[in-house]
Parts: sequence; structure tokens; C-alpha cells
Amino acid sequence: GHTAIEQYITEKYGEVGKKIHTGRSRNDQSMTMIRLYALDQLREARKLTEDLANVAKVKAELHQSVQMPGYTHMQRAMPTTVGTWLASFGCGWADSSQPLSAAISVLDQNPLGSAAGFGINGLKLDRNETTTQMGFARTQENPMYCGLSRGLFENIALQAMSLPVVLCSRFAADMMMFTQQETGFLALPDGFVTGSSIMPQKKNYDLFEIMRANGKVFGSLQLQVQETIVGLGSGYHRDLQCTKKAFVEACGLCISTLKLMLEAVPALKVREENLQAAMTADLFVTDEVYKRVAAGAPFREAYASAKEAFFKQKDEQETSSDSNTTKATDDGKAP
Repeated sequence: GHTAIEQYITEKYGEVGKKIHTGRSRNDQSMTMIRLYALDQLREARKLTEDLANVAKVKAELHQSVQMPGYTHMQRAMPTTVGTWLASFGCGWADSSQPLSAAISVLDQNPLGSAAGFGINGLKLDRNETTTQMGFARTQENPMYCGLSRGLFENIALQAMSLPVVLCSRFAADMMMFTQQETGFLALPDGFVTGSSIMPQKKNYDLFEIMRANGKVFGSLQLQVQETIVGLGSGYHRDLQCTKKAFVEACGLCISTLKLMLEAVPALKVREENLQAAMTADLFVTDEVYKRVAAGAPFREAYASAKEAFFKQKDEQETSSDSNTTKATDDGKAP
């Protein structure tokens, strides 16, 4: 590729094209292009992540007082609100911008002029000039570190990008639970859902299924880059070429996921009637424990007595329900 570029410039601009390789190697040229691409992707990911945090915050404030069940172990646990749930992801995305900024700070150094990883002897090159012209923050001074950072810096970039991607994947998992018919807490407009080829009534939230899976796909791509460089010595190794495809694919996955989330979160519909119906007595048992603690009872005694009272009431209700069902069945029998 680099030879083709040199040939093109020579054909188009003459003798100056033959000088393009002076003080350079394919290695530091490739590294520079990857570095510039990585910085562009990190900056876009940071901007999108910050935008997503703000969008989630605005949406959360609109529904801060709307109660919803909180879950642990995929089971109903304690009361919370739609605003608190949504803002928890917003806080996570806001914090995710910090590792992205840190990664940008690490990567923002110019490796061009390090050549094959040992610099150039007998030729004075102003590496700071290319640093300025390409907009890098600084020059990566140690030429062997330039070579050592190939693959390593890509891994740092993907580790930083993994935070918002993982959060999106976990958000998607929640959305799959909260949009199913059994809960019906949340919904999206029809433009976000797909149908079935055989079942005309279906509305499938495929975007969240794919997003949930893409969290794992992204992780596998990041691990592919990391595992490729593990065990390599200093200096250039052809193994490093194998990091490019996974790196570019992972960056694209991160950016596309964040862009989709920026469309989906503002469009969320909150079904308050279904949420209110789901706020049953079991969610408030822990509150009852701490009412008793506040009144002076030791926690363990308050826990035991609240538990006993809850299950006693539940058993009585189930017994009453069974009796009513049996009576209704008997009343319906022919004399």
C-alpha cells in the first residue's frame, strides 16, 4: 500500500515523490495512520457518550417520580423509579468519558520518524514538524517505544471504548425484560421494532437483542487485539498486522451502538399504568423492616418479624383465593 502511494505521488508530482520514504518505514507510516484513525474514533466515541449521558439525564428527569419495580437476580426486589433506573445508566455513560479522555491523552503522540523502531542515524529529522502538521499533542520520542506501542495503544483505545459499549449491552438486557408483554413497562415506536415472517401480531425488539450480543462481540474483538500482542518481544513483528481488522471492526461497533442509543433513549415510551399495577406489596417489605428499625427494633428482629408477617398475609390471601375458586366451580356445577 505504501509503495503504491509513493508511486502515485511520484507519477503525479515528480521527483519529490521519491523522497516520501526518507527517514520512514512502512511500520511507522502504518502506525501513524492507525494512530490518527484511533484518535478520531476515540474523540467521536467520547462525544457520543457524553451526548448519550445528557439525553439519559433529560429523559430521567421527565420520569423521576414514576415508580417501577427494582430487580435483583432477575427477581422483584424493592421500589425505585423510572428516573432513577435511567439516570443510573446516564451516570455510567458520563463516567465513561473519563477513560476515553485518558486513552486520547495516551495515544496523542506522533510515532512518525521512528522508522523501523530505531530512528535514523546520520540524518537530522525535525519530527516535531510533522507532529505539529498532523495535530498531535506531542512527539513520541523513544523510537523503540513507538514500535512497542503498536497494538498496545489499540488495546488501550478498545479498553476505554468497552465501558460505554458494556453499559449499552446491559441497558439492552433491561429493555428486553421491560418491553415483553409480561411486564410492558416500556416501549418504542414501531419504527424501532420488527415483525415476524409467520406471526402477524409480533413486535420484536431486535435492536436490543443485537446490542446485547454486540457487547460480547466487542469484548471478543478487544481480546483478539490483546491476545495478539501478548508474548511479543520488542521490535516489529508481523503478528501486529492481525490486529488491524479486529481494531477497525470494534471501533465501528462502538460508534454505531452509541448512535443507535442516541435515537432510542429519547424515543422511549413509559407505560405508567402497567408500572403502577406492578407496584405490589412484596416490593415494600424491606421498607417495613426499616420502619421497625427506626422505631427501635434490632435489625435482625425487624427482618424476621416483617418476613413472617408478609408470608402469613400471602398465605392467607392464597388460601382465600383457592376457596373462592373452589366455590365458584361448585356453584357452576349442574344440580
